[in-house]
Amino acid sequence: MTKKYKILLVEDEPDLADLFSISLKQAGFEVTVLNDGANTLSAVKKIKPDLVLLDLIIPKKDGYEVLGEIKADKVASKTMIYVFSNLTQKAEIDRAMKLGAKNYLIKSDYTPAKLAQKIKDILAIK
Repeated sequence: MTKKYKILLVEDEPDLADLFSISLKQAGFEVTVLNDGANTLSAVKKIKPDLVLLDLIIPKKDGYEVLGEIKADKVASKTMIYVFSNLTQKAEIDRAMKLGAKNYLIKSDYTPAKLAQKIKDILAIK
């Protein structure tokens, strides 16, 4: 991987944030972690990540609000957002997709290594 792909991980659970960010960094990604939804839009504009991994149950602004904000912003709206949550109800998944999520990943389906590989596949990194 020659280009440093940027990942913005929005995750309020410190252990999970550490686990996934360490694995992503080891895979060669530049990772920024936010632990709530309050500053996500400004972070997206500043960092310009290649991918946002967004939890839905986060403090200050939930993932749905964050998705709506990002997709309503002219500049940030082009950012690829994958919801990364343990909410598995069809209504929750449908709501996130309607708000503009590119895809919905169930956290419990992913080990840190499996997530890093999934992101490489998403970004078509060899």
